[in-house]
Amino acid sequence: MAAGAVAIAMLPGWGGRLHKEDVAALIIATSIIFIVGLAEDLVSVSASKRFLVEAFAALILVSVGWEFRVLGLPGVNELQLGWLGPIITVIWIVGVTNAINLLDGLDGLAAGVVAIIAGSYLVFCIIKGEAFSAVLMAAVCGACLGFLRHNWAPATVFMGDAGSLTLGFLLAATTVHASLKATGAVVMLVPVLALGVPVIDTLLVMLTRFLRRPGGTIKERLRDVFRADRSHLHHALESVQRNRPAVVRIIYILVATTCVMAFAVAITKSGIVGWTLVVVEVAVILAIRQLRWARVVARRLARNRNGIRQTSSESSSEGICAGQSGEH
Repeated sequence: MAAGAVAIAMLPGWGGRLHKEDVAALIIATSIIFIVGLAEDLVSVSASKRFLVEAFAALILVSVGWEFRVLGLPGVNELQLGWLGPIITVIWIVGVTNAINLLDGLDGLAAGVVAIIAGSYLVFCIIKGEAFSAVLMAAVCGACLGFLRHNWAPATVFMGDAGSLTLGFLLAATTVHASLKATGAVVMLVPVLALGVPVIDTLLVMLTRFLRRPGGTIKERLRDVFRADRSHLHHALESVQRNRPAVVRIIYILVATTCVMAFAVAITKSGIVGWTLVVVEVAVILAIRQLRWARVVARRLARNRNGIRQTSSESSSEGICAGQSGEH
């Protein structure tokens, strides 16, 4: 996808948009991510090694100037990030890459979500005149829609880490590249809103895992952060709605809504609107996750009531038997 987008972007009429260094950096970095994902699929790679490789790939892009440089805050026009820019960029790219990877938990979920985000960012890049980013997002969106035909439940083809990590990396890289010409108020708010569902969910999952064992050592709790469980958003919805395709559709609607919110920020160029919508997005995701715990508590209470009834019934039966025995 990256190579194809680069080839189109370099055609007459599209030229001058990319430097050779940018082209080489994107192709090399994306290839590295694909290889580490393929290695994970075939032989398994430890989380620490995978993160190091992903950070290295992100640094390749940073080395040619792909980085967040300003941040829009309420009451502040532009906050220059300076030396924090490269650090935030690497964290963002690695975070989004793994957020999309972790989203690949139900048939059609990751492919559909990436298609929605890529499609919305395609429109955003066209409006901003970002030819290369637009072509790349068109390629990602088309690839996901074509793949979704075979990945919808019951899936016959699966994405694997090679696919999900590569898609996540391309999304993250594109948001960074598109931000280079964006105004301060929308530089980071648009991608945060557009990618908010997988990113915020991943952050909440990591926080939940870290706080799960308050008595454990820091090392043990950090190890828990990277231990797979069923605490993601789609698992929470699945505990309420047993129909998996229905869960996937609900998340599609949620992601599409956040993409519309991102457009609202891009149009208004208002940091206050952006941060307000970010808070709303976090609140909605927290509320959905809370449904799972409410359902878990309800099920436990139901089991306890059934247990009490069973015990009471057995006690009554024993009492009757004892009484009959005494009469004889």
